[in-house]
Amino acid sequence: MLSFLKWGTRKQRRQRNHILIALGVGAILVLIAAFVQPFSKIQWWLSDQLFLPTTPSQNIVIVDIDDQSLAKYGKWSEWSRSLHAQAIDNLSQAKAKVIGFDVLFADQSANDPGFADAIARAGNVVLPVVGVEPMPSNQPEVVYRDFLSPTTVLYDASASIGHANVVPDGDGVIRRIPLIAADARGDVYPALSLAMLFNFFETPLPQDYVIQGGSLHLLDRDIPVDGKARMRINFVDKPGSFTRLSYADVIEGNFDPNVVKYKIVLIGMTATGEPDSWVTPVSAEKMYGVEIYANAMDTILKQRFLVESSSRATALIVLLIVAIMSIVLPLVRLRWGTLLPIALFLGYGVAVFMYFDKGYILNILYPLLTLPIIYFTVVICRVFAAQADRREINQLFGRYVSPQVASEILNLANADQLKLGGARRDVTVMFADMRGFTALSEKLSPEEIVATLNKYLSLLIERVLANEGMINKFAGDNIMAVWNAPQDQPDQAMLAVKAALEGQQAIANTPQDASLPIVQFGIGINTGPAVAGNVGSEGRTEYTIIGDAVNLASRLCSNAPGGQVWIGPNTYEKVKDGVEVEALEPQKFKGKAEPIPVYRALRLRKQGD
Repeated sequence: MLSFLKWGTRKQRRQRNHILIALGVGAILVLIAAFVQPFSKIQWWLSDQLFLPTTPSQNIVIVDIDDQSLAKYGKWSEWSRSLHAQAIDNLSQAKAKVIGFDVLFADQSANDPGFADAIARAGNVVLPVVGVEPMPSNQPEVVYRDFLSPTTVLYDASASIGHANVVPDGDGVIRRIPLIAADARGDVYPALSLAMLFNFFETPLPQDYVIQGGSLHLLDRDIPVDGKARMRINFVDKPGSFTRLSYADVIEGNFDPNVVKYKIVLIGMTATGEPDSWVTPVSAEKMYGVEIYANAMDTILKQRFLVESSSRATALIVLLIVAIMSIVLPLVRLRWGTLLPIALFLGYGVAVFMYFDKGYILNILYPLLTLPIIYFTVVICRVFAAQADRREINQLFGRYVSPQVASEILNLANADQLKLGGARRDVTVMFADMRGFTALSEKLSPEEIVATLNKYLSLLIERVLANEGMINKFAGDNIMAVWNAPQDQPDQAMLAVKAALEGQQAIANTPQDASLPIVQFGIGINTGPAVAGNVGSEGRTEYTIIGDAVNLASRLCSNAPGGQVWIGPNTYEKVKDGVEVEALEPQKFKGKAEPIPVYRALRLRKQGD
């Protein structure tokens, strides 16, 4: 395993690590999608946005116990049940195929016998029962402690009974209806909508309701249900979509018989302020229970069933997206990689709508949430990799140029300013050259010469860097260091002289082989204006310092005896208060018309001197 992780080039190893990290994050997302599934309410809300209006079944008619009906006949609790008997007679005469009440007649009334006779004469009236006190249960249906039923005389007269319970999801929205429900004794009741459809198709209710393969086989249809025999309702549209009649008009016989002829008639309360209203996926406006049952019947009649994707299917989709994103993104440029999650987002969005039209509700939340999570995981990996690259480049450059130069080069490159040319600025330049190098070379092998050079040059370089200098270049036994470039250093001259004196002291304190020539360095320092920048060609550039001040520093170094530090007049003016010097005879240098004052730096002044 370790050999696999170390195999390949540095770029390949980095890409492989990014893939493994993304896959690791993706594995967590797959486990969440398969087992935890948080944010269910968000997923429900997203799936609610998929519903599009459609034409409701013309075989379903809703009769509203509306404000008009209450205004005509008074308070609902004071209605005579003879009015219901009259309504049933009128609907029967109009040849309604099934008549269902979303009204529980649990209290006895003096008019129950007449009402029961009308129910019996019609022979197609379905009455509701209502479950109370839901109970936790392992049974494959919703279980209630008991059911409220119509009075015995009405119960016996009805064609069949169905429960009128709805069970909202955790966010209070009605999305599904229990097709069957049971009481604590084990008695099972079909849903009111289902009982009415059995009557509509003139089919007896089954003795047993068996869920096989996630479906109930009823009315020659495989109706998909969940683990509690609940069917997802495919709502046709917002409230008010079905054909409607006022109950007052039905009681009075003031309606067109063709509206209900051979159709399912569902009677329920829709008056303003009635509590039987619910939030549904299709509208912010609440929908009355009678309309919910009508939508459930429409779903079964037209076989517009909805099946929600299982957690396993969702996990497989997430896994596929994770695999694509994790493998592709680390291998392509970020600009092209950004198009991948966008393409997957659009593609999956289209698939969600297409599958919804076919009756499948794909999980929207977790697959789409996976896209930005994996994308930003890879981006973060790249950011850390870029930072690591920068550190590594700095370290790599530092082996050949100073850290300051490496940093300057990177900064200029990032600003797209890594071009030929430079800036004029005051600098302090130090040259150090080994004395007796030729004699030493005659007595040592090439390997020994290199080792000796590295030993003593390291002492000088250490003190230069400790005093914030920049090692600009090496030339055999000669080094060049610069202060105040590329960064500003107000005390540049003092730092340079301090570094030179400390370097000479370190060399003097280093034991040397008595059989070999003594290793000493002559050091020259000068301060003045120069051009600092990139010199060379478009294909090969070098950051360096050019100017007369540099040339003078080099001449001072060439003339300085071993173990001494010579400084030019500009440097002297800047350090004379902090450094003890010995004024030397002005010296003639190549390129200079007049002799130049030269000073030998002896030691740093102590405070108080």
